[in-house]
Amino acid sequence: MSIARRDFLKVVGGASVAGSLAGAGVGSSRAEAAVRGFGFADDHVPMNAANLCPMPTVVTEAHAGYAAALDRSLSTATRRAVEAHKETARLKVATLLGIAADELAIVRNTSEANGVIVQGLPLEAGDEVVLWDQNHPSNLVAWEVQAARVGASVRRFSVPTETASIDEAVDLFVAAVGDRTRVVSFTHISNVTGFRTPVAEICAAIRRRKPDIHIHVDGAQTWGAVDINLGAIECDSFSGSAHKWFMGPREVGILYVRERHIDRIWPNIVSVPWGETKNDAPKGARKFDAYGQRDDAAIAALVDAADFHETFTPVEIENRSAMVANLLRASLEELGVSFVSTANPAFTSSVIILEAQPDRVSELVDIVFRDAGVQTASVGGLRMSPHIYNNADHVARVVAAVKKNRAMLA
Repeated sequence: MSIARRDFLKVVGGASVAGSLAGAGVGSSRAEAAVRGFGFADDHVPMNAANLCPMPTVVTEAHAGYAAALDRSLSTATRRAVEAHKETARLKVATLLGIAADELAIVRNTSEANGVIVQGLPLEAGDEVVLWDQNHPSNLVAWEVQAARVGASVRRFSVPTETASIDEAVDLFVAAVGDRTRVVSFTHISNVTGFRTPVAEICAAIRRRKPDIHIHVDGAQTWGAVDINLGAIECDSFSGSAHKWFMGPREVGILYVRERHIDRIWPNIVSVPWGETKNDAPKGARKFDAYGQRDDAAIAALVDAADFHETFTPVEIENRSAMVANLLRASLEELGVSFVSTANPAFTSSVIILEAQPDRVSELVDIVFRDAGVQTASVGGLRMSPHIYNNADHVARVVAAVKKNRAMLA
């Protein structure tokens, strides 16, 4: 049975946490409300959602409240309340993703979620795993390590940034599938190019080519950034991290496993709340998040992060993030700089990367932070990944810093 936040804090002797933010849309008073709803300083503005997002102030305060409440009381009643709150988080996130709560594991991050699939999916000698070469190492190199253990093979394939159409991209994925392919694993949005794969079309086409293939999607750059209905996407598993675009607590992530596959995937760790035998597994995908002691306050705060997304709605969050990214992209294009990320709207995302001199890009990131007070990243080039808390002023400051230091670009 779920338990409300106020009831959780009542059980452990704490006070209720402040209410949720009203929400915001780009170019309106709601947009400014979004910026005010975060605690970062104006000279330390984050524009690196592809790596780490700030939590909304309401989530930060909730997390602190849960931690303090737990320190006040570690009673049996507290532990029951913690578990009930975890189930509330599971249900809220599952509902946002269009799946059943029993199909969702609450893990620690995307890498761990990927690891469950990589190590838990049965593979045999001679089986083949097909991987997009823009995958994160936890969804690329990890498969190569596992393949070496069991005698399987790995095939990497490319989708050029200049791909012209969705059909062309889908054809490249399908062409990579062979007679011995058992798994296709790819990233929804690349962290090194910003290329957004047409995930629904890819999954449907692969299903037509070979229905029994396991399709895994790394959603580290999409969960919390775009409106996702996993129930309508024909993937078998999906991973994500709360600390990125979901703007949630650190060391909390998700793993979705389609119901029919849960029993055949082995868990990486077996601990409480498993029972006395191997047949006493937790219900559904919960068997993948049975790690023993966790950061209970962080898991509890996932409820508040989900509340934030319910308040804004995933569609509004996607639209606002895209509008800020489009403003940034258009402003940079006016400078005549070269992009790593595509300009084709079929594949663009809020991850924008400029070509930069490899031996100077880290220095350039520091200079942009010094000159603009905005944090970017040196991944794939000069990477900027704005989210709903960024605004036109942040964009103008970054563009001015890039213009001033464009000699450091490629």
